[in-house]
Amino acid sequence: MNTRGLWVAALLLVGVLVAATLFADAQRLVDAARTYPWWRVGAALGLATANYGLRTVRFRQYMARLGTRLGWGEAFLIFVAGFLFTVTPGKMGEVFKAWLLQRRRDVPLTTTATAVVAERVTDVMGLLVIASFGVVQYGAHVGLFVGILAFTAALLLAVAHPRALPATLTWLQRRFGGRVGLLDRALAAGHEVHRVLRVLCAPRLLVSAVLLATAGWMLEACAFRVLLDGLPAGGSLGGATVIYAMATLFGAASMLPGGVGGTEAVFVALSLQPAFGFGIDRASATLVTLLIRFATLWWAVIFGGVCWALLRRMPTLAAAGAGSPATPTGHR
Repeated sequence: MNTRGLWVAALLLVGVLVAATLFADAQRLVDAARTYPWWRVGAALGLATANYGLRTVRFRQYMARLGTRLGWGEAFLIFVAGFLFTVTPGKMGEVFKAWLLQRRRDVPLTTTATAVVAERVTDVMGLLVIASFGVVQYGAHVGLFVGILAFTAALLLAVAHPRALPATLTWLQRRFGGRVGLLDRALAAGHEVHRVLRVLCAPRLLVSAVLLATAGWMLEACAFRVLLDGLPAGGSLGGATVIYAMATLFGAASMLPGGVGGTEAVFVALSLQPAFGFGIDRASATLVTLLIRFATLWWAVIFGGVCWALLRRMPTLAAAGAGSPATPTGHR
């Protein structure tokens, strides 16, 4: 895999640090960091890592339903290794995970890519569940919340309907087929994507996936509260949870690599709002934002590199035919 995108990640990190320094005032930011209890960062890293474990359970369930049974260790390493390219253009993390499964288990790229789409949908649903407990109370980005909720509901309805999307794809093939090769391949793949998504979004599996996503993201929201308490900051876990969920959703909606820039801006802006009762200044809001992003985003990139290195030492099972992909099981 091409690692040039990692240089983009490094440049984005430098840009965030420079912007944070200018916004908070370098000296005040250093003073806040000097008195901060850094053991809390370790606790936040532990909570973030536990989130990866819960979401690995979902990833393993998806792959099993699609006919590829992964051991717990291999599933965790593959899942986390995908984070290595999170902060790169073009969603390279998703492509990398698909590449790993194709190389190790001979799983078709379209299958894994579709599973990643299902992961992202249930991630968003989990964050919406978390945000719903306080978004109306605090009035934080209600428009964004409603917009993402409506889009997610529309997507699920399109997936759930057995004929609407396939009929649309067939019409497009008849109308535009044969003119552009890339379009023909994309439309043909669309039928397979819809079929796999119907399997992964079947009611029982969907509920399980959303519950796992909600629990996982709630752990990272708790990590934000743990870091806030080191300032110390007022407010409640509920306020921290809403800020974490809305900042993460905003970063995803921004389509920026890893949400870098947009997510940090929302974290800082909402942390300074009097409605949440944190009672912190710019320097403290900036510091806690940098810490939560390190404990979630940048730790994921670092840990992803470690998992990739470990995965490369494990034998590849595709050649032996172990865990080869089979036809997905029916809907439930």
